[in-house]
Amino acid sequence: MNPKILSADDAHRAAPGGFRARHFGRVVAFTKPYRRSLVLGLLITVAFAGLHTVGITAAFPVFKILLEDEGLHGWVDRTVVGDRLGIDLAPLQEDDSVRILRVEVDSPFHDAGIAPGDDLVDVDGRPIKLLLSELAGADTGTPRDVMAGRPGETKRVTVELRPIGTVLKALQWAVSFLPPDAKETRLQTLGYILIVLVGIVVVSNVLRYIGEILIAGAVLHAMLDLRDRLYVHTLHLPMSYFSGTQTSDLVTRFVQDIQEIQRGLVTLFGKAIREPLRAMFLLGVALLLDWRITIMIIVIAPLATVMFLAVGRKAKKANRRLLQAYGNMIGALTTSLQNLRVVKAYTAEECERAHLDVVDRRVLKEQLKLARLDAFLSPMMETLGVIAASAFTVWLAGRVIDQTLSVPMFGTLSLTLAMLFDPLRKLSDVYVRIQRSTAGAERIFSVLDQPVETSGVVDAVTLAPLKESIELRGVSFTYPGGGAPALNDVSISIAKGETVAIVGPNGCGKTTLVSLLPRLFDPDSGEIRYDGVEIRDASLSSLRRQIGVVSQDAIVFAGTPLENIAYGQANVDRARAEDAARRAYADEFIRNLPGGYEAVLGERGTTLSGGERQRIAIARAIYRDAPILIFDEATSQIDSESELKIQTALREFAKGRTTIIVAHRLSTIQFATRIIVMDAGRVIDSGSHKQLVERCKLYQNLCETQLVAQGT
Repeated sequence: MNPKILSADDAHRAAPGGFRARHFGRVVAFTKPYRRSLVLGLLITVAFAGLHTVGITAAFPVFKILLEDEGLHGWVDRTVVGDRLGIDLAPLQEDDSVRILRVEVDSPFHDAGIAPGDDLVDVDGRPIKLLLSELAGADTGTPRDVMAGRPGETKRVTVELRPIGTVLKALQWAVSFLPPDAKETRLQTLGYILIVLVGIVVVSNVLRYIGEILIAGAVLHAMLDLRDRLYVHTLHLPMSYFSGTQTSDLVTRFVQDIQEIQRGLVTLFGKAIREPLRAMFLLGVALLLDWRITIMIIVIAPLATVMFLAVGRKAKKANRRLLQAYGNMIGALTTSLQNLRVVKAYTAEECERAHLDVVDRRVLKEQLKLARLDAFLSPMMETLGVIAASAFTVWLAGRVIDQTLSVPMFGTLSLTLAMLFDPLRKLSDVYVRIQRSTAGAERIFSVLDQPVETSGVVDAVTLAPLKESIELRGVSFTYPGGGAPALNDVSISIAKGETVAIVGPNGCGKTTLVSLLPRLFDPDSGEIRYDGVEIRDASLSSLRRQIGVVSQDAIVFAGTPLENIAYGQANVDRARAEDAARRAYADEFIRNLPGGYEAVLGERGTTLSGGERQRIAIARAIYRDAPILIFDEATSQIDSESELKIQTALREFAKGRTTIIVAHRLSTIQFATRIIVMDAGRVIDSGSHKQLVERCKLYQNLCETQLVAQGT
């Protein structure tokens, strides 16, 4: 009742450490068929990031309109003139002068001895706005005279205006649609700008929505492919793999691990692309406004990187343990629910509740570890951001006081820096999320990397229906992790059309022996020959097509009786299925079910009795019509009427077939042409019932205890 995780993951898991690009890269490869959607989604994401940045930069003209008399036209003219003259100009002052902040070496002002701190004035004494407007629109290469210097010490400087750059031309074109700068037009201009801003926000968010849908669709389809690949691979794994792996752990990989991978891929193609782009565009704007902003990145980046790596490694380890704990929980819960009758019969509800509580608390422990890691990184990043932003705000404010930075520029830089920390904060969990996804990928590929069952030869033989015999020659087999051999040097021959019963005490190797025939396991030594062909040289599909199996645990799948009888067949022949049911004495109870052959049976056929499940299993073997029948009898828990019908169906179906019966009751083995007696993995005798009763002591004991006691 306390399932323990024993998975191949332990043997094949990568050593603990940082990010494993190989595992995550293999997961990303599953998105290749959907690369068009991904690429389109990523391009749309780039467009969103660009428009989002444009929306943020709209704060500058708003500040210009609200905080300064210069206006947008005046700012554009001043910026264009400064670029064309090779100088930087401060905003217009109250005395209608404009101060020079910087002079480039190749500027004519530099040769004339004009220095930062001097003023630019009009030769004819006109308002400086008119001069700037005229210079901004003048032809390139035309000599112009301007005055510059300190009050009372101005110099006439002849200059040739440089060509206007592409960006500045675009800026001139954009402001040409706005009303001229004037107090009475400010509100109108502000309205135009806000309308454009709202439009940009709407378009950018629509693009973000479309991009996220495209990326999510591609990732979800890729996860469907991965789950399908995992399912197909799991179905083709040898039974020896499942001897050391708990089913609940495999189920966790299908559900929880793939969900972690899905989240990681959505993060990779979504947030991991979108937020860095936003940060880069915003940083680009900040650098254009003031290059010294790079100091902030130099300060924060190393600290953030160290934290990302440390927290990511811990998150990966914690998530791996959490996924294992989920498997433990699913196993415990499944065990309780599948054995609910026993739980209730022994009034063990409280015991099971206490057990599940212990398992759940282990899950909770790992969840809390991950929660603490997730909760740590984002606040820490935000704290670092606030500290850095506060320091830069003080520095920028000092420049405003020194009049080397305008108030609108201060507001725009402050807003840009504040918005820059939003994508950086959101990026704080990207590395953690991808590390958690990598832990899931490692567990998934530890299964996918397991070798599947195969014929082991290039040109496998396609087997035809049995013509002569099946022979086991010196076969020995030990279960993985087992101690004593389950089979030890077994040699028997079964002729075509012969009905052979195998008897022996529990654990003697009966079921193991018949499991080797369809190659559910391969022997450790010895060989099994089918009409002289070693079955490892034959194709698995052709071998298993020759064999019909009715297992000890009569398996009924959740579905209809028709689907169960025709199980594994692409095209269902209803008439053939009903005939098989009649021959198995299953038709009589199937027709009484609500819906008949289309009735929905409960999970594992819990709505049926043991005898009814067994008869459906026999009908399935009859429908398959294989030349060899393996019947691992399990009639100890069914009523005598069902037992009689099962035995009758078996006798009729066995006629003309090679039949191997693992027998538990004397009534079942009496019609066998030969009985094989096994003990401790060895064949100790074989013969007819009469012969064995006379000479085999173990068989005599079995008849007196198990066989007779269960057969009467």
